[in-house]
Amino acid sequence: MGSKEVLKKLYEGVNKVLERVSFRYEVINFPVKYRERSIDIVASSDEHGTLIIRVKDLMHVNKNEAQDLIKSSIALNAVPLIISETPDVYENIVIEKEGVYLLSLKTFQNMYSGRDELIALYKRGELFVKVDSEVFSRRRTELKHTLTSLSSLLNISRKTLETYEKRGGNVTIETAEKLASVLGDEVIRPISAKDLREEFASKSIKEAQGFVSEDLIRVKTNLKELFDVDESKIYEIRRSAPDYIIKDRETLITVDTTRSRRYGMKEMVVKIGECLKFSKVTDADVRVVTDDPEKARMIRDSLSTVEKGEVKIIKV
Repeated sequence: MGSKEVLKKLYEGVNKVLERVSFRYEVINFPVKYRERSIDIVASSDEHGTLIIRVKDLMHVNKNEAQDLIKSSIALNAVPLIISETPDVYENIVIEKEGVYLLSLKTFQNMYSGRDELIALYKRGELFVKVDSEVFSRRRTELKHTLTSLSSLLNISRKTLETYEKRGGNVTIETAEKLASVLGDEVIRPISAKDLREEFASKSIKEAQGFVSEDLIRVKTNLKELFDVDESKIYEIRRSAPDYIIKDRETLITVDTTRSRRYGMKEMVVKIGECLKFSKVTDADVRVVTDDPEKARMIRDSLSTVEKGEVKIIKV
């Protein structure tokens, strides 16, 4: 099967899952060339939250691509996923790679199927599953174990077992087998989409600290003054429709035409239109920043069919 056929099948499969689970979603077609893109689908659900998805026929994760996924996910309270179909992406294993989560279409389907599929997370060279804290507590009580006696039996510290009972947690397959041998298989559950969300949220602040570069200080300072926000809340997106996503009192999807001079007017209008797709799914507002009055007029005329208020053009 050729690359185009693989990608088509992947898109269709992802869209079917999103529709079945009642996600609102949009396919982002910018840049026009697929290989230059970092984000393919933005999806959101009241129950399951927001997903930023890249659909790939390769396992390789480009660092710039990963950074766009991470930064947009931090700004939009989302989870960054790469859904791929290669022999090295095994079924029911989610791989943490470059700070994003790589999984097969089948694993993505299983994660939202409601079936009892044991999905593991692979990171730092080991496989992890989840301890169910409620089952842990119930089974320990039923079997009349204290945390101390259980610690002695399993050769796991009492403090660690206390954490499992209070909050659950990720455990290696080796530890999972120990726990299951005494407390039963039901004490272990699969990694869920909710777990990925919580894990990403817990490390997202640390991830964000590495994204400030000296060459962005001038641009960020201008945006900071323009929108009255701290520059740490401004996330540059390099390979998708938004130039920046600003997360503050309100979330703004920003197109900076003072920077994007490599795009002609036709491409710029397409770019803004794709930003509106982000807006529909995430409820973020779209702002177009320009230092050219004629360009501002042309953009406004080109977007005349867009509902008033959906896009605001800011001249600087």
